[in-house]
Amino acid sequence: MIVILAEKPDQARKLASPFPHTKGNGFLSIQSCKEFPNGATVTWAIGHLVELKEPEEYRPEWKKWDLVTLPIIPGQFEYKVSKDKAKQFQTVKKLLKEADEIIIATDPAREGENIARLLILMAGCSKKRIKRFWTSSLTENAIRKGFAELKDGKETIHLFHEAQARQ
Repeated sequence: MIVILAEKPDQARKLASPFPHTKGNGFLSIQSCKEFPNGATVTWAIGHLVELKEPEEYRPEWKKWDLVTLPIIPGQFEYKVSKDKAKQFQTVKKLLKEADEIIIATDPAREGENIARLLILMAGCSKKRIKRFWTSSLTENAIRKGFAELKDGKETIHLFHEAQARQ
């Protein structure tokens, strides 16, 4: 099964629009067509479903900043699922676990890459085959062309690393 990961619900609808599809709860199912002979599933983040833990979640004394405790640098940065978005995260996680191939179709920039890669990481699916849909236009022709010319996920992993360093 192919899972296409969009950044927002509206983006997911646009990505599915050129193809025959139906709506599910937190996803869209693309039926068998020329571009997806076995169909595909489009799901989405709602912006940042996964976020960095707050300083006090590492150590209680970091809740109130003090010159003595600065700089606040945990041994390893950790992430959590945003509480108000947990339901959609569970949908995304389930679909990613079922996927044979993941197509990242978030915004073509480091933040879009970060959103997608963190979801894939938190779902425990980073070893799966990953492709990258790369276009800034969401017209029907651009979408069809983007899916016909997918990049290997290794070509854009540096954007994730850049976003991580910035974060």
